[in-house]
This record gives sequence, structure tokens and C-alpha cells, in this order.
Amino acid sequence: MKRKYSGHLPPKQRNFSAPNFGLGARQLDKALINASLENLGGVKNNTHKARLAACRDFAKFIKEETNVKRLNLLTKNHIIQYAEDLRERFELGDNISSRTARDYLSHINVCLRQARGDNKITVLATKEMDFPPKNGIETIDRSTSEALHSQIVNQASKPVAIVAQLQRNLGLRFREAALLDSQKALKEYQRAGGITIEKGTKGGQPRHIPIKYPDQIAALEEGAMLQMQTGHINATPSDTSLKAFQSHAWREVTAINSDYHSHGERKFFACRYYAQAVGVESPVVSQIPHGKPHTSFIAQQLDISFEEAKLLDNEVRYQLSELLGHHRPGICAAYIG
Repeated sequence: MKRKYSGHLPPKQRNFSAPNFGLGARQLDKALINASLENLGGVKNNTHKARLAACRDFAKFIKEETNVKRLNLLTKNHIIQYAEDLRERFELGDNISSRTARDYLSHINVCLRQARGDNKITVLATKEMDFPPKNGIETIDRSTSEALHSQIVNQASKPVAIVAQLQRNLGLRFREAALLDSQKALKEYQRAGGITIEKGTKGGQPRHIPIKYPDQIAALEEGAMLQMQTGHINATPSDTSLKAFQSHAWREVTAINSDYHSHGERKFFACRYYAQAVGVESPVVSQIPHGKPHTSFIAQQLDISFEEAKLLDNEVRYQLSELLGHHRPGICAAYIG
């Protein structure tokens, strides 16, 4: 049966049933590099050179984080996992800018489309992954709305709904929420007024989150109730690995509403925290541009000096970065503008 190929320069002799789609390499990174060359008609120009680092970075991630050894076995969820890793590395300041994160994902999309001959596993940086603009400063409120959050909580399976609630109310990453022992956390809150996030954090660094609001307590209580029913120590099903649960959750919420992104729950947490701590909506919510215009807006709304407004903004961004597990105030611009 003749295969319909939609890439550039359709190959006449490539065997798509062969490992790595017949790209003439056993290693995943070399196969992607060959796909790039094929895409460019064999010309090793600056575009191809720019793709090399992305191909190697992607191959390294796949090797370390999955059991996949061939391009043929990659699914869209693998690309989503890589995209999430890129975004997180940017947010943590791991020697990668927002521009580089976007470029890497774009390069991998191009090479995979060429390799496969279709765009079935293409992942879009903004629409699907909530990547910030290339300058790292968000201009649109990409928080998960209350209506969309409620739809997920009401229609998703209980473990997925619990994770969504923990992410929204505690500002957790997916894996942090999935691994949180809500029963233990609830006892810690009752004893100390806050909880410690340890499992699933980047670099294994624990962080403290004060519990101040009823919906935070309610989220922990929901999680604790689920654990009482399952007898397990967190929301991840006991017979499922974290990676498998994350893949399942992505498929489940996408089937419910493809506009839902779990990272949007953290953005909701960030915007709400900023508004409550400052007393003024964040740049993305107020639609007052980041920087001097928004600082002036704070000063005007609170009837304080520009210098006092700037200091207040900086202090809250620092607090927020700590709560999100980033430890650098500048990253807050990717959430709140």
C-alpha cells in the first residue's frame, strides 16, 4: 500500500517500516539529524546546525526518561513530556532561555514531521504547552478558568481531579501533586499551619507552603479522603507508575476538553497569590504592561509612591517564586507578566 507522505522532499527509497523510519542510523539522535538533512536537501546550512543541539538534547531526554530507543515508538505524549521538561528547565534557570526552549521544540517538531511524513505527534509551544513568549514575559492570562477547572474536576476520574485541585490551590507541579501524601500534609497543616512539599520537587529541594484559605484545606481533605479509600500514600494509583499516570491523565483531560493544560492551574495560583498579596491584579490580568506601566498602576491604585510600589512588587514576586519552587523572582514574569 502506497504511503501518503507530507514532508519535504519525499524520499523515494526510505523504508518506513524499518527502525527509525529507515533514516540510516540506529541511534535516535543521528536519525533525527538525518531527518533534518533530508528536510534541507542534504545542505548543512545554519538551520541544520541550529537543529543539532535540539536533536541531541531530545535524544538525551528520551534515553534518560523513557524506554524508547527508536523514532517509530515515540508518541505525542513523549513529546509533551519533553516540552514540559524544556519549560521547567527555563523556569528553573537551567542555562536555557524561553527562546531556546521554544526553538528546541520547534526543531524537534520539524525533524519528526520529516521522519514520519505526518504531523500526528507535533506539539505546539503556545496552544498546547502554555510556553511563555520568547522574551519570557507573558502578556496573556493563561490561568485555568474556574469553569474549565470545574469541568475537569466534575468529569475526570477521582485521582486526576484530585491532582487538578492540589495544583490549583497549592501551586504544585503535576508530579508534586500526584506524589503528595495529603493525609500527612493535612496533619502537618493542623500542627504547623502549612505543609512541606518534598516528593517530586526539582532537585529534591523541599519547600514550605502556608495554608491560609478554605479551598486549600478542602483540596487536602479531598486528597486525604481518596487515600483513605484506596489505602495508598498519594493520588497516583498504586498499580500505576507516575509516568504512566501522567500519560493517562493527559489523555483523559484532553478527551474532556482539549483547551485544558494542568500548568494553567499553577498560573491561576500565581495570579491569585499576587493579587491577594499586592492588592492589585497582576499584569496579565489587569492588562497593564509589565514593568514601569504596571508599577505606576500599583502606585496609583494603592496611593503609594512609585518606589514603594516597585519594592512591594519585587517582594511579592520573590515570595511567589519560592512558593512555586523556582527561587528566582524573574521567572514570575512567565506566569503573571
